[in-house]
Amino acid sequence: MHIYRSYDREALDEQYNVRLRIADFQAYFDRFAREGEAARQAHPHLADLPYGEDALQTLDFFPGRSNGRPLLVFIHGGYWRSLDKHQFSQLALPYLAQNINVALINYRLAPQARMGDIAADCGRALRLLHAKAAALRFNPEAIWLMGHSAGAHLAALIASLGAAPVRGVCGISGIYDLEPVRLSYLNEVLHLSASDAQQASPQLLAMPEGVKALLCAGEEESAEFLRQRDFYAAALRQSGHAVEVVALPQQHHLSVVDVAADARSGLTQSMLRLILA
Repeated sequence: MHIYRSYDREALDEQYNVRLRIADFQAYFDRFAREGEAARQAHPHLADLPYGEDALQTLDFFPGRSNGRPLLVFIHGGYWRSLDKHQFSQLALPYLAQNINVALINYRLAPQARMGDIAADCGRALRLLHAKAAALRFNPEAIWLMGHSAGAHLAALIASLGAAPVRGVCGISGIYDLEPVRLSYLNEVLHLSASDAQQASPQLLAMPEGVKALLCAGEEESAEFLRQRDFYAAALRQSGHAVEVVALPQQHHLSVVDVAADARSGLTQSMLRLILA
């Protein structure tokens, strides 16, 4: 029986179970942790700045070399239930090299936190950064968001909800419509209601005027991840937003992180052009 588009439950689960397509997924996570640690060792930064009372309500801030430069805020993935900002510190490197400040956000995880709480955490972190722009010496009118997987969802969501003014959003292999997530195995942890999914789906929300978007997904990802990218791009364009879609040939759901950390990649070059325009 079809429960979403042409998928029954088993087929839908397969579309969203990214680890099924990546035999060596743990090796990626282990390497990300090592590369993140090396990036933190190489660059002075403010570690685990609290924006709330919970141990996971923290962020890291990597300052640029001079005052008044843009800020890129990265939100990690992990299907809202796992991973940590420390596994992605290496994504700051191409931007620090261009004198762009970078912050990485942690947030409370499911099932201890519901989707609304997770989104509220990310919005709260973004508002704190915006409020502390003078102290952190970045330009509060030049904030950009980037997220991977569930982090791309959260970046698009808090931008849509207007948590703080942002110039643009980069979504890497993101999920922008939560209805298929609600109907899949993932909801055994997330506990989304139909209303929850609707209210937290960027696909259904208006993005503030003038916010730009850069969207991508690995071409070896499931059809659903490619559809999520394309449908969200179409929705944003229909509402008048500038959208760039970057192709990532021969990449899967985790190798796209390496592309995002590579200063020479088309994705990074496109993002730098947007930020520095």
